[in-house]
Amino acid sequence: MSATAVRETVETASRPMTTGDIPDVIGLLRAAPQTAYCEWEDDRLLGQHLAQASDICRVMRDGTGRVVAAVIAGSFGVRGTISHAVVAPEHRRSHLARKLVADTLAAFRERGVRRVFLFVHDDNEAAVRLWSASGFSPTAGESTLERDL
Repeated sequence: MSATAVRETVETASRPMTTGDIPDVIGLLRAAPQTAYCEWEDDRLLGQHLAQASDICRVMRDGTGRVVAAVIAGSFGVRGTISHAVVAPEHRRSHLARKLVADTLAAFRERGVRRVFLFVHDDNEAAVRLWSASGFSPTAGESTLERDL
């Protein structure tokens, strides 16, 4: 299979994440420090999350079956959140993230979600460009606070 055929397969193969995808997705997140992956987001936790959110968590595989892009998302009534979005380095700048974003937003709409929020590291300019081009904008007057339990 040519590199072009593999790339075409990736670009059209977004699908809901399954528990079988979790090890590959965690591997991708661990290899991408900009995703702010936390080690407590393990197979068990993500499996429990997928039981409620597999439709809005998405993956894309290349022609060899390897996960090359993923989104982990969740919803709370009419609000949604995107926790992680990652694309393998060799597939960046090939519009996989845009496809994942579009598919995830469509799944949110099907759930009745009206607003989606996410967090981006201040120095991750590529992510800011992606999310801005996808219609997201900074939230004025709010600060992000968090605490691990």
